[in-house]
This record gives sequence, C-alpha cells and structure tokens, in this order.
Amino acid sequence: MILVRYVLKEHIAPFFAALFVTTFLFVINFLVEVLDKILSKGIPAQIVLEIFTLNVVWMVGLAVPMSVLAATLMTFGRMSSDMEIRAMQAAGISPLSLMRPVLIFATLLSVLLMVFNNWLLPEANYRSAMLMQSISRKKPHAMIDEGKLINQFPGVQIWVSRIDNQSATLYGIKIFEIGGNNYPRVITSDSASMEYVDRGATLMLHLKSGENHFIDPKDPERYFRIKFANQDFAIQNVDDRFERTDKKSRGYREMTIEDMIEALEETTSEKNKLIADSKDEVWRSAERLATLLKQDTILPEELKNSEVAANADRHKTALDLTLKEEKLLLEHANRIEGRREIFIKRIALYEVEIHKKISTAVACLIFALIGAPLGIIARKGGIGPGTVYSLGFFTVYWVCLIGGENLAGRLIISPEISMWACNALIGTIGLILTWRVSRR
Repeated sequence: MILVRYVLKEHIAPFFAALFVTTFLFVINFLVEVLDKILSKGIPAQIVLEIFTLNVVWMVGLAVPMSVLAATLMTFGRMSSDMEIRAMQAAGISPLSLMRPVLIFATLLSVLLMVFNNWLLPEANYRSAMLMQSISRKKPHAMIDEGKLINQFPGVQIWVSRIDNQSATLYGIKIFEIGGNNYPRVITSDSASMEYVDRGATLMLHLKSGENHFIDPKDPERYFRIKFANQDFAIQNVDDRFERTDKKSRGYREMTIEDMIEALEETTSEKNKLIADSKDEVWRSAERLATLLKQDTILPEELKNSEVAANADRHKTALDLTLKEEKLLLEHANRIEGRREIFIKRIALYEVEIHKKISTAVACLIFALIGAPLGIIARKGGIGPGTVYSLGFFTVYWVCLIGGENLAGRLIISPEISMWACNALIGTIGLILTWRVSRR
C-alpha cells in the first residue's frame, strides 16, 4: 500500500503540471487563430469570455490523454534515472507492480473522459455554435475575414478587401454568383454594409458604386456591363444554416451517443425505405423498356427500298422512345444511388463519432500502458522530455485519427477500424515493451 501511494504521489503532480502546459498551448493557439479575429470586430468582453470558456472544454478533452502520457513518461523516467526501478527489482518488486496504480488511475480517467465526451463536450460545442451564429446575426461582418474568399453561402462567393470594424463597412467587394443557367454573374462594389432581414432568413448587402458583369443566357455572345450607384444584393435562405432548435438538427459533434444512435436508426430506416421504394420504380421502368425494345426493329440494308421501308417512321419512333426510356432509367438509377450513398456516408459519420468519443477516452489507458515502459527505457524524467515525447506521440495519434475519420467518411475503411486501429497499434507496442521491461 505504501508503494501504491508513493507511485501515485509521483504520478499525480506531473499529470496536473502536464495538463496545465498542454491546455495552455491549446489556449495560445486558440487566442491567435480565433479570439484575435473576434476581438478586432468590437465584440463585448463578456461574449468573448463566454466563447473562450466554451472552447476550453474541447481543449481539456484533448489535453487529458496527452497529460496521462506525459505524466507516465516523467514518473517512470525519473524513477528509472534515479535507479529506483532497479532497486525495487532487486527487492523482488516487478515493474508491473509499479505500473498497476498508474493503469488503475488511467482507467478511472478513461471512464470520466467518456462521460465528459458524451455529455459536457457536445453541449459546449452546441452552445459555442449557437453563440457564434448569434454574433453573425448581430454583427454580420464579424464572421467575414478580409482578404479571403467566403464560400459558406450556396451559389455565392464573396471577396472583401478591407473591413472597417468601427462602422461595419466592407470595402473592395467582389461577388461571384452562379445561377441556374451556369452563367456566372460578377458584381463589384467600392463599399457595402450588411444586415439580416426577413427575421434572419435573408442576408442583405447594400452595395454602393459598383458594376454588374454577366452574359445573356439566351445569347452567350452578348456581354453586359451595368454600372450602379446603389444596389441591394440578397442572399436567400441563410437561416437554413442557422436554424437548430432541437437535438435532431444538431451537428454530429454536438450530440450525445444516445442521440446519435437514434439519428443513426432513423437514417438507416430512411435508407432502407429508399431502397425498397426504388426497387418497384426501377422494375416498372425496366418493364416499359422491355416493351419498347420488342417494338424496335433496325432494317437491314436489303429491305430499305422495299415496302417495309414504309414503316421506317414507326421503327424510328420506337427507337427514339427506347433510347429516351434508357436515358431516363439510367438517370433515375443514378439519382437513387446518389441518395443511397448520402445516407451511407451520414451513417458512417455517426458511427465514427460514436467510436471516437469512446476511443479517445480509452487512449488514456493506452498511453499509460506505453508511457511506463518507455519512461523506464528512456531513463529521462522532468516535464521537458515528457512533454516533448507526449506531443510527438499524440501528434501521430491525432493524425492517424483524423486520417481514419476522413477515410471512413469516404467509405474506404469501416468506422471501427478508423477509430480503433491507432489504439490497437499503440496498445500492442505498449504490451510488447512492458513484456520486455518485465523480463529485464
């Protein structure tokens, strides 16, 4: 019992130190990338603090597994460098006995992190998204970056050269709009202001001193250039992106596992219904096509000048109908396949996120399993080497996790493999290293 207390005492202090350092690194990165943009847009300090607090939640979720790895490396690295491991081995105490309290502590953290990932993290992500959307409504320019192409609106891309945050005025605007006729319209304007109208359903840009450039869709040879002093440009249905009032309309990163399972079952049901309905439709189309094929007859060369040629129009009509029906059937089948693939990808995203919530929590135990033997072998204690090693390991782990998520989203590998392969690999290496250390 004394040995257990000693190992935990040596382990817990480095854990909280590493947790502070890794969270601090995430905070600095967040301040540089996000808060700097928000602070420069005149957002009240209270709102900025709320945004920061909500985003600290995901930082802690990532920092905990990293801190477990760093603390384990520091603890066993220091004990190994001070020859404590060898002294305990000489006294008949195996490294496995020393690792047991750390593994139990890591298991407890894994359970707590599962609860954290399933309840606190989704709610924080949801509230953060709602807050950012509220900011975009009250201060539309706050969500626009100057010198970058904005393509978050369907069918419209916007470029802004400069933003005056005090007056909320945009300068050097270029708007690229793709219409249903596939001919683009380009609008340039010296300055503009923005506001939401129709209860937030439409984003209105009040343009000043600019030009319209477009091609006549009926005659592509005709090009129009029309100057204006004042013009309003409306972006319709922007509330489709903002309206999220219940759990079903949340993003998959803003849902609990129970919510995602429910959404997954509904999506699977919709996919099965689509397949069942499409079978009957495709079968009926195939029967119509078979009937037309029986009517279709291509005349041989020797009969073209005979009396059979009098029915050439009938044969041509049958052939045209057949080709048309074939085209319609193919288009219908492609549409069904496209919708089915959308359902499958949505199901894969839900499954990936479910496994991700669990696998990232289990990573605490996995990192403790590999950190202990690595620390004994490396014989380097201190927060510096531990943090460096943990950052390197976690970077590789996170790259594998993100890569697996992308591959699963493209239906190349299964969600289970994408989220658990890295855990299995690192865990296997940890077991091998532990076995080697215990036999030394």
